[in-house]
Amino acid sequence: YYLNEDARKQIHHYEYKGADNSLLYQYVLSPLAAFLVNNVVPKSMAPNTVTTIGLVLMITAYSSYWWYVPTLEITTNDDGNNNDNDEESPRSYPPRWIFLWNGIALLAYQTLDNMDGKQARRTGSSSPLGLLFDHGCDAINSIFGSVNVIIGMNLTPSENMFEIWLLIFGPFVMFYIATWEQFYTGELIMPIINGPSEGVVGTAILSFISYWLGSQYWQQTDWFDTFDSIFPTTFSLQLRNCDFIVIFVALGIFQEIILKSIAVAQKYKRSGQDLVPLFVLSFCYLIVGLIDPNVWFAIPRTSLHLAMTLFVEMSTELMLSHVTAQSFNPWRWQVVPLIGITIWVAIFGNSEVLQYWIIGYTWSMGAYLTMKCVCVINEICDVLEIWCFDIVTPHYKK
Repeated sequence: YYLNEDARKQIHHYEYKGADNSLLYQYVLSPLAAFLVNNVVPKSMAPNTVTTIGLVLMITAYSSYWWYVPTLEITTNDDGNNNDNDEESPRSYPPRWIFLWNGIALLAYQTLDNMDGKQARRTGSSSPLGLLFDHGCDAINSIFGSVNVIIGMNLTPSENMFEIWLLIFGPFVMFYIATWEQFYTGELIMPIINGPSEGVVGTAILSFISYWLGSQYWQQTDWFDTFDSIFPTTFSLQLRNCDFIVIFVALGIFQEIILKSIAVAQKYKRSGQDLVPLFVLSFCYLIVGLIDPNVWFAIPRTSLHLAMTLFVEMSTELMLSHVTAQSFNPWRWQVVPLIGITIWVAIFGNSEVLQYWIIGYTWSMGAYLTMKCVCVINEICDVLEIWCFDIVTPHYKK
């Protein structure tokens, strides 16, 4: 259904080309992954199984945040004690071990993500399916890392709407543009400082700091005070510690958009239209948030899951087009209801009916994406005559 006749032929000829120039990856992360693959992982384990284990760990970490902070807002003091005298105060403060587990899960996911490719080469089971599967898991994990940072730095949704939007869609933009560049150039070259290596380690360190000092540490101005004592300024506005993190992320996004977008767009005509669905998704969320943030924050988890499913669908479709050497259709019908929601909010404002519409939209997209993933995996397995989670049992030809 998703692979036409030409795609079924082209997928046999796909070869991955890429390199990670990160010094951290070359001298620490890659040797660690190679050691674990050669000494811990059995040769009978499929590389996609290694990837899935890492994703499951991140899901458990995300679920712990979902359980303790369902509204994305920490509403109690930073010592972990809830205000039992206030009956209306939700019990949403997470114990500090949640931050510790998130940091551990992030590092474990990163290590397993580096291990799956080495396991594939070790067992001779490298395939376009493995690349696509790994890419899809990374896309899903983008939202988990964003929530990790938002809650870890105690960013209140009602007061930090723009910062939260940037931390959610910033990783989306960098991830999608890297995939878009790979689609046109045929290779994925990671710079000396990049998100999968330094970015993940930095996020894990942020979680460990939140565990050790408490999430309220990021709302203090220690970093600015230190900077101001060394380099006195005349600014009346003091920057919080979390503001430095947001500024750093913003600079990374700006660099990714400017450098890569200009380089690819100048060389490949009409390539810019492939960025349309990503920017429609991002700016629809921003416009609605600026008009009435409560549209999203009234059902924050559902809103996050909607953004995740839309992003995963368009990014994996771009990667599927890459491995099958097909043209990418940037006009995604999946974002049309989101455009309708944006227009509705701009004209009529928020309403209870709109919340039910968002919930239905999210569940529908989740069901569609699940069905699509199952179909694509089965079709690729049938074409390549392999199994997704089994490299031992021979595949039968349908």
